[in-house]
Amino acid sequence: MEFEDCNLLLDPGYLPFESGYKDLAAGKKLVAALTRMPDCRARMVHWWFGWLGGIEQYKLWHPRDHVASAWVNRVDGNYIGASHVVSEYLAGPTGPVYDLSIDFHHPHEIFDAKRYDRSGAVAICARIGDQDAPVHVGRMTHFVRDTDYGCEMRSRFWLGILADKKTGEPVPENVAVEARKRQLNDDFTRRLHQHATEEMGYLAEILPVLYRRYTGDTTF
Repeated sequence: MEFEDCNLLLDPGYLPFESGYKDLAAGKKLVAALTRMPDCRARMVHWWFGWLGGIEQYKLWHPRDHVASAWVNRVDGNYIGASHVVSEYLAGPTGPVYDLSIDFHHPHEIFDAKRYDRSGAVAICARIGDQDAPVHVGRMTHFVRDTDYGCEMRSRFWLGILADKKTGEPVPENVAVEARKRQLNDDFTRRLHQHATEEMGYLAEILPVLYRRYTGDTTF
């Protein structure tokens, strides 16, 4: 599924590719993860990104991989329009620490607005890139829909979509293709898939108790 096809996530059921990593056109790559979250609801995931703060909270999400956490421009817990500035391993300290900026935006920016609003789902959407780089290098969504047992998260990372951080303009395709050849490989996508699967598994375990403790909302 190319980034331009993201509205397929709004369809009922599942797509042929729900977990793993694969090549896309022109050197781009897709990482997908499916996390089933018993006793959680989509609204709890939305709350989590507004509540999540510094490293003590960030380590709850992944005790081994998460190293540092800070926020820029988050006001009153509204993560949409804010940046989460993090340092983390992907799949453990056998690899490097990645210093990342995760810049959140409204789901309407990538999904059909009317269909998204009707779906009842919660999509956490962001542009991702290195903290000090002038370009974003990918797009991300954690698409969460309620189920009879709780909710499920269908994560997607589209890697190799390069755009200027200040203007949003795409990097010329010939430049982007060369950058993908240098920077994207199967070891990185494997690590990202493992990390996403692990951290969302941790979240599924801790979120129901945290949400109810801090919000007082005991409804299902």
